[in-house]
Amino acid sequence: MSTVEKPAYRCLSPQDAAVLLSAEPSASIFDVRDIANYQRAHIKGAMHLSEDRLLAWMRRLPKEAPIVIYCYQGNASKTFAQMFIDFRYTRVFSVDGGYEPLAAALVAAVAA
Repeated sequence: MSTVEKPAYRCLSPQDAAVLLSAEPSASIFDVRDIANYQRAHIKGAMHLSEDRLLAWMRRLPKEAPIVIYCYQGNASKTFAQMFIDFRYTRVFSVDGGYEPLAAALVAAVAA
């Protein structure tokens, strides 16, 4: 009897996330930090995501669309990534290290 592998989100380094975002401009990027920090600074194109808005976003996004999620340090983003996986999204990514390393990696990618 074979076991079916359950879909899982993938953790990306900030550098790998920067590569993915430049290679796939249609990727959705979500910031799951609190609204004050999101308003202060966020990745260009990132949308704020909180639990009360999760289902509204899920109604809009195709199941196979790439979804990149970041938070402060890479912990809360894993929780949100798992929620997307639980709703059968297939390309879900959590950014290790969170906002600041991702922002730095994106700047470095543009400069390279």
